[in-house]
Amino acid sequence: MGGGDAPTHVVRHADRYGSPMHDQGPGRLSRRALDPAFELAAAQVAAGTVPFVILGVADRVGTIRLESFGMTVGPRIGIDALCLLASITKPIVATAVMHEVEAGRLDLDQPLVGLLPELATAGAGSFTAWHVLTHTSGIGDVYVEGLLLEGGDRAELLRRAIALPQRSVPGSAFDYATAPFDILAEGIARRVGRPFEAVLREDVLDPLGMTETVFAPGPDAAPRMAPVAVDLPALAGIPGSALIAGFTGLRLAGGGLWSTAGDVLRFGRAMLRGGELDGRRVLSPAFVDLMTREVTVGGLGAADDVQRAEHYAIGWGKPGVSSPASASSFGHGGGSGTRLWVDPAHDLVFLYLTGSWAMSHEPINAVQHAVYAALP
Repeated sequence: MGGGDAPTHVVRHADRYGSPMHDQGPGRLSRRALDPAFELAAAQVAAGTVPFVILGVADRVGTIRLESFGMTVGPRIGIDALCLLASITKPIVATAVMHEVEAGRLDLDQPLVGLLPELATAGAGSFTAWHVLTHTSGIGDVYVEGLLLEGGDRAELLRRAIALPQRSVPGSAFDYATAPFDILAEGIARRVGRPFEAVLREDVLDPLGMTETVFAPGPDAAPRMAPVAVDLPALAGIPGSALIAGFTGLRLAGGGLWSTAGDVLRFGRAMLRGGELDGRRVLSPAFVDLMTREVTVGGLGAADDVQRAEHYAIGWGKPGVSSPASASSFGHGGGSGTRLWVDPAHDLVFLYLTGSWAMSHEPINAVQHAVYAALP
């Protein structure tokens, strides 16, 4: 859909959340130029491609445009909905880790076995925080679906993560995995003597005003929690609400945060601005630069087809060869149908949130491309 009003069976909520919308000066991306991208998101909901979309675009000054699109039947999905970020959690957690490194409380090169002696018992190699954040630890993943079916809790998740076999020599191959983030979070918690969630809140969430970003929303937040459609054969017959409740209870350090579009846009803008927002700094520009340099260059993420090669930095993805994003850009998606993308060369933050587990990337790509097409 190229313009006009949203389909009548799609309800649209717009614009009044997070940072105030700001006037666009010469050379800046305008709200009206974004019409095709936002109408495309509305059309995706109308066609049933996705259950809802919350779409946000911002720059270093503030939010340019933020709207939600949801069907008129079912729960209301507004721009203030709490969404399961899934793996957008990774760069947020990685920022807290890098803050600890910057403060001298953690060394990226320190083998985690020094913090978690259980790793030696399990036969794990000498992998470091750097290996975890770049997906080169050689450690795989916990079978979360099986854990949920068995009613396992976070303690059992951590036990299984520590017991995972070493699949490759640390630093020798890119192998995307979430469980090592939980190992790292536990190591940091032991190092600093307080829960990692407290570290995350102190280092990143509170300074950036991300007051609604949590691993486990409280009962008062339940009406605003966006549903997540789960269609996995292994979990057939289990109500989606029960699955998401069980998943939330695991508090995955690499995939368990819930948040609002306003909060995530604030995080994206802070990274766009070199680690600072509203006078509060969570990282120095040098450490933001370190985090966002691609580390898979030189073969770690290579593939026979160059379009399928992996591109990754420290806690952030990097653009592939078919992306319109600039070489300086970075971002991350999530298995629940989410993506945050930050592009300093174009002064751009892009956010797409929906709730459909393991959905195709194509709908998000289409809307992101439409946003890039709108750039002046």
